[in-house]
Amino acid sequence: MKYLLVFNPKAKRYSRASETALVRQAAKLLGGTVAVTYTTPQAHGRETGYDIADVARHGHNSDCVIAVGGDGTINIVIAALARHGLLPHIPLGVIPYGTGNNLVRSFGLERDSEKALVTIRQGYTTRLDISLVNQEYYGVNVSFGLFPYLLARRVTNSLVGYTYEAIRHIGFQPWPMRIRYTDAAGHMVTLPSQRYIVGAMLNTSHYGSILRMAPDVVSDDGLFDVKLIRATPRMLYPLVFTIILTGQYELSRHTTTLRATRVELWPETMCGVEMDGDVIPSRQRYCIEIAGHVRLLVPAPHERDGCSYGVS
Repeated sequence: MKYLLVFNPKAKRYSRASETALVRQAAKLLGGTVAVTYTTPQAHGRETGYDIADVARHGHNSDCVIAVGGDGTINIVIAALARHGLLPHIPLGVIPYGTGNNLVRSFGLERDSEKALVTIRQGYTTRLDISLVNQEYYGVNVSFGLFPYLLARRVTNSLVGYTYEAIRHIGFQPWPMRIRYTDAAGHMVTLPSQRYIVGAMLNTSHYGSILRMAPDVVSDDGLFDVKLIRATPRMLYPLVFTIILTGQYELSRHTTTLRATRVELWPETMCGVEMDGDVIPSRQRYCIEIAGHVRLLVPAPHERDGCSYGVS
């Protein structure tokens, strides 16, 4: 077996020493050939995105690709593999090293590198839908409104810090947005212009690791779980935060839950959009759609610890 480890040199926890230790550990536990590559900045006109160094050569010669990092790194790896036509042929393993890890609690992934490598070695996979935004592969989950607003203004970089950021920006104004979506039956539905605090297109039950925003999500059904929270009086913001943390949308009449293969957004004022923790370039229109799937390596069925997903 040939394994490819993908490191993000810009990641908060990355160091040469940690890379060397992890490569040595992977070679010992996986029992195959371990190669290393890195995420690299790529300029696209006036914008900068990321790719993986020599991804085509490395990917075609690998039996498994392992993303070492948080949601942002996993996003880069998924997008790069998709752009180069390597998904869904090559399974994706994850060694969580980031601040937010959507996949950890959603799929019972291990944070400890040794246990994560054992999961990868066992070879159990589940399908996870991935997303396309304005014809660019980005990753798994997308949101607009509060989350990109906080990410663009944050002065901290921790899960606890996001609570501080939410309190610090309690005076934010909800965004007017027109939305059109395509449901599971292929019908196109247009929602009237409304102000939203949060809008999220989700393929995992948890978001940002601790937010259980989509407890009933089916990650491989070819549909987003779309969660919308409309503007509320400010006195109800504590209820809004409770909904975001727990996914109990029935607590308020200001929420909408639906499933869609495609969602189009028309912001009526400047409103950021983020993908798996990274704010993406502002647009006058966003088209977000399901664009295939990745074969994610997950714990064996008897090790799921309450996580609900299928394995193959």
